Amino acid sequence: MVGTNFNFKKAKKRKKSFFLKDAKYVAKNILGDFLVLKKRKHFLVGRIVESESYLGLGDDASHSFSGRRTARNEILYHQGGIIYVYLIYGLYWCFNIVTSSKTNPQGVFIRALEPIEGIDQMKRRRGKGKKNLTNGPCRWTEAFGIDKKFLGKKIYSDKIYILQKKKKNFDIVETNRVGIDYATESKDLPLRYYIKENRFVSKK
Repeated sequence: MVGTNFNFKKAKKRKKSFFLKDAKYVAKNILGDFLVLKKRKHFLVGRIVESESYLGLGDDASHSFSGRRTARNEILYHQGGIIYVYLIYGLYWCFNIVTSSKTNPQGVFIRALEPIEGIDQMKRRRGKGKKNLTNGPCRWTEAFGIDKKFLGKKIYSDKIYILQKKKKNFDIVETNRVGIDYATESKDLPLRYYIKENRFVSKK
C-alpha cells in the first residue's frame, strides 16, 4: 500500500456481519484490532486498546435508553456497522460504532488507541508527544481528524475500517465505564474493556 509501513497482510478487514452482534461482544473482540483511516495517499492506523459497550434500551447510560430518539442519536437506530459521532463541550468529537439491529440500538465507544502509523500527521494535529496522541477518546479523534463528516459512514468502507488482528496475546480488564455519573442503575456495570498494562489506556 502506498504511504505506509504497516503490514496489512497480517490482518483482515472486519465485515458488516461482525457489527451486527451485540455491543458487549464487539467491544471486547475489537480490542487489539487496528482502526485504519485512509487520507489520500497516506494511512493513519491505531491499535484499539480501550472500549466501552452501551446496551441501548435498558441501559440508562446509553443515548437510546428507554427508546429515546433525538436528532443527535437517530443514527443508533440503524443496522450495525455505522459510525456515530457527536460533539461534547462544543469542542471534542466522540467516536462510536453502532452495533446490533435497527430495533436494538446499541453502540461501542472507542476510548483509546495505540498510535501505529501516520504518527507525524497525528502530531501535527495534536502537537503532543507520542504518549498523549491517542490515549483518550477526544485525543485520538483529534489526532485522526474525526469530525461530523464521519457521522453515518460505514466502518467497513474503503476509507475507514477495522482490521482484525489474527493472534491476540493479551489479557482484558473489565471494569466500569467512565463519565456516566448521570446513570443510576448501570453506572457500575463492568462494560469498559481495556488491554491490561497497555500504556495508551486512558484510565485504569
